[in-house]
Amino acid sequence: MATSRSKNRRLTDLVRLLNLLPYFEAHPGRSMMEAATDLGLPPSQVQEDLSRLFCCGPGTFPDELVDLDAELRSVTVINNQGMDSPLRLTHTEASALLLALETLEQVPGLVKRSAVLSAAEKIRQTMGKETHGIFDSTSLGNDLATEPNLEIIRESMSTRTQIEFDYYNRNRDEMSHRVVSASRIFTHGGETYLTAWEESSESHRTFRVSAMSSILATNLRATPRLERATFDDSDPFNFSTTSEFAKLELSAEALWMADTIPLKIEKANSEGWYEGTLPLVSREWVIQFVLSNLDRVRVTAPRDLAQAVQDRAKLALSVYDPKQVTSSK
Repeated sequence: MATSRSKNRRLTDLVRLLNLLPYFEAHPGRSMMEAATDLGLPPSQVQEDLSRLFCCGPGTFPDELVDLDAELRSVTVINNQGMDSPLRLTHTEASALLLALETLEQVPGLVKRSAVLSAAEKIRQTMGKETHGIFDSTSLGNDLATEPNLEIIRESMSTRTQIEFDYYNRNRDEMSHRVVSASRIFTHGGETYLTAWEESSESHRTFRVSAMSSILATNLRATPRLERATFDDSDPFNFSTTSEFAKLELSAEALWMADTIPLKIEKANSEGWYEGTLPLVSREWVIQFVLSNLDRVRVTAPRDLAQAVQDRAKLALSVYDPKQVTSSK
């Protein structure tokens, strides 16, 4: 087992060493620090590898050895001994890379999507029929995963300009006009969201992209305030920072909802309903959520929130003719 690990380590070292030559051939004069950043290596590793390469070659005479002018600020390959092309990927490596690129193609907010498409196409051309088992989104059109709104947002992030749009707030059932600086695009629960800095509220706000309309790019310089835009993939809406919670009860048939919202189920009560807690980020959202599921969800605390749900339900029923409400039961 130890021998196998040693062989794998030596092979990894060899591949890393041999890939340095074509890299510096393609980027003459690039510094060791820049190469380390591009290749994801410690600068000390790049320096050590270049020193080892300087003593390598197919023979023993000076003209049969790799010749380098390697300094921290600049590296130039004088004689590469024919090793001027990157090592070829194995079929397994190429397939894995192609799958990763296909996934990246579908990621909203990808700024340089053309580079990803180009890399995937080159791999497909090289591997030929061996890639037929890997889904090709480009065969259905390069715009398969693009949306006009997302393209405008991507462009604004690239040009560092603000965007303006009309936004429909489903909880309040109202439209508002927003001017923001895009900070981040992310997906959650099948929806795409934009986090952006809004000068009028002096804070970052999160918008559902599908609720944005009449989106336009402006000539205003963007101020995304990225240093203040904290983001946690596991908690994109910062529910963990909420100090107030609502207590809900769900019927057994509605337990699946706990997988779609940040609801923590605690126990079942004597009536067969399941008690849980929900971060109270938006009171209006909770009211709308419960009203939409009155037959299987109810609020027990805070008391004023439970009362607000009851008042809103009575108000909704009051618009119906009492005879119609009675006959529909």
